[in-house]
Amino acid sequence: MLLLTIPKIFFNYWLWFALIAIVIAVHFFWGKTPPPPKQSKFFAKHKKTIYRIADIFLILVILFGWVTIIYMSTSAALESIMLNRTYNIEPLSESLRFALASFLISAIPISGISGVCIGSLSVFYSNITKVKRIILLIISLLPIIFTILLLLIKPTEEPELFWLTIKLGLGASFGCWLINGPAIIIGKHFFRAWWAILRALRLVSGDYPG
Repeated sequence: MLLLTIPKIFFNYWLWFALIAIVIAVHFFWGKTPPPPKQSKFFAKHKKTIYRIADIFLILVILFGWVTIIYMSTSAALESIMLNRTYNIEPLSESLRFALASFLISAIPISGISGVCIGSLSVFYSNITKVKRIILLIISLLPIIFTILLLLIKPTEEPELFWLTIKLGLGASFGCWLINGPAIIIGKHFFRAWWAILRALRLVSGDYPG
């Protein structure tokens, strides 16, 4: 009941964006730039170990996601083929098309999560070469590629289902481009690019501490 008493304007995200912009503008013109952050001795001493542990965790997340959907899709495909052979429900090509479409539906969000995880690996923190930028570009395009393949393999005449598929692909791509976009376009990692923006707004000072 308490939510019903709150004016609807407070649920408008544009209001909060405007308020944040005003606070940043006030700080930029009248605020004091904070001193450069001091890196903790523990992080400085164990930096490589922390990055290595984080990389292993991200790689395990990627492997778990892909192994899971490949296993589930393969099981669904085999079950569909066995049912088709037993009861001759539909042509074998339709069973395989359904299994591939099921794989693509799961692959779209997993590829988006994988793109975020890969872009967060320590190897992409600095020295972003042309090869690294190409790798990140290909990875970031995978959700869109899978979405197009899904629409080609399993076309739908229902507008709602069509736009739901499009939104799924765009949503999965958003995280990829948010993290990998700065590295692909300007050759700087997401955190370093945002640190440069915050420094230009006088919200932080000094070099990126990572």
